[in-house]
Amino acid sequence: MAQDAVFIEGMRVAAHIGVTAEERDTRQVLRFDLELRCDLHRAGQSDDVAHTIDYGAVYQHVVAVVENTPCKLLEHLASRIAVELLEDFPASDSVRVRVGKPTLFPTTGRSGMPGVEIVRNRSCQS
Repeated sequence: MAQDAVFIEGMRVAAHIGVTAEERDTRQVLRFDLELRCDLHRAGQSDDVAHTIDYGAVYQHVVAVVENTPCKLLEHLASRIAVELLEDFPASDSVRVRVGKPTLFPTTGRSGMPGVEIVRNRSCQS
């Protein structure tokens, strides 16, 4: 597996997500951290974007998945994103998707963000 990675941290996208219909009625801002493991040796030598994973394209892809996938669980959304990133970015060996709900507990006065993290490897895809 590649030791190099392309990543995006702190990405925010509004989504229709939640266990209850009431939660899903209003868009909630989600926070994403993404990591795509890949070999960046060639890009480091060539200075050519064609030899890497374009994180702008990754960003746009994730926005499209989130905006078009209403769901109940963060686990489902994270899994969909990971599977689609592996399908659409073949240079990636594995994908880590971390997604949280930064505004879920706004009235508690305490810091903290619930969320999930999943890792999917190309070798495990069927």
